Formats: sequence, structure tokens, C-alpha cells
Amino acid sequence: MAKAPVQRRTQAERRTETRARILDAAVSELLQKSYAGFRVDKVAAAAQVSRGAQTHHYPTKESLVLAALQKLYKESSETSLTLISSLKPGDDVLKPLMEDSAAFYLGPNFIIAVSMLNLGDHEPELRQKVRVRSRRHRLPIEKAWLEALMRAGLPEDPARTVLNVTHSIYRGMVMRQFLRNDPGYSRFTIRQWTKIARAFMDLHSTRP
Repeated sequence: MAKAPVQRRTQAERRTETRARILDAAVSELLQKSYAGFRVDKVAAAAQVSRGAQTHHYPTKESLVLAALQKLYKESSETSLTLISSLKPGDDVLKPLMEDSAAFYLGPNFIIAVSMLNLGDHEPELRQKVRVRSRRHRLPIEKAWLEALMRAGLPEDPARTVLNVTHSIYRGMVMRQFLRNDPGYSRFTIRQWTKIARAFMDLHSTRP
């Protein structure tokens, strides 16, 4: 019996796979070392590609780091929008909002972005590019969550309050982790905010 011919990957497929390996390695390096300790040569070694191949796809450290951040933001945005679009009338919106906030702010996206925004005056252009990318991806997510809260029966101002305070709490947890990792305190804060938020939403809900 004749063997089936081996299907060779196209050049485009090989290029896509190589870029994916490089970006995965870059994300890992950023998470372990932050931007300050990021080493391009370490990324090439982890991705198992030559320095030349890496430079071909991402000529500079900045282009590589921004591409890695873009990858994370794109994946995060797609996950958030899928979650929001899955909500049905009558569904609890607060719980998925808090889960989504935790996934973003306590996940790699925000941690890497914070390390790059904390560059001081050393690389102002890069810091501005990070800000632009962050806003480009996060503002549509915030808008979608605001609309979900309003569909759940909250007027715009109370809905914006719930959204903004929820995000502020999770951002604060990230800052606290830099000083002290205290899971017990985080759990306590989330429990308390959940009670407060639900009472606030019940008070302002337009649903009977």
C-alpha cells in the first residue's frame, strides 16, 4: 500500500509558525524579566530560531516587544468580546465582569504594559506607543461592558460607576502585588465589593 504523500507546509505557514514561536518566547521573557531585563538573544534561543531569523521578522527590540503586547491585547479583546456577546437577557452581568477584569488586570497583558509604562523619561516614544495600544484595545471593551450593564437594567451613570470601580479595584490589586502578595486580602476585597456592587445595582436598577 502506497504511503500518503507528506504535505509540505507553505512558506506562509512556516513564516506564521516562526513568528508565533518568537512572540510566545517574547511574552515569556517579558513576564519573567519585565521590559528592563528583556533580552532579544534570550528570545531567539527560547524560540529556537537564529538571531537572523528573528531580526528578519522583528528588526528591533521595540518592534518585537510591541508585537508581543499587541498579540496579548488582541487575544484578550477577543476573549472579552466573546464573553460579553454570550450574555443573555436576565443573566448576571457583575460576575462575568469581575471574572473578565481579573483575567485582564491580573494576567500578562496589564503586568507587561505596566512594566513598559514605568520607563520614566528613558524611552518616552515607546511609552506613548504602549499607551496608544492599550487605549485602542481597552476602550472598546469598556464600552461593551458599559452597554451590557445598561442592558441589564442600570442607567448609564450607575453602570459607569460599577464598571469604573470594578476596574479600579483590580488595578489596585496589581499595584499591591508589587509591594506584597496577599491573596487573602484580595479575596476579602472582592467579596466586599461584590456585596456593595450588588446592593448598588439593586438600588439603581430600572427593572421591576
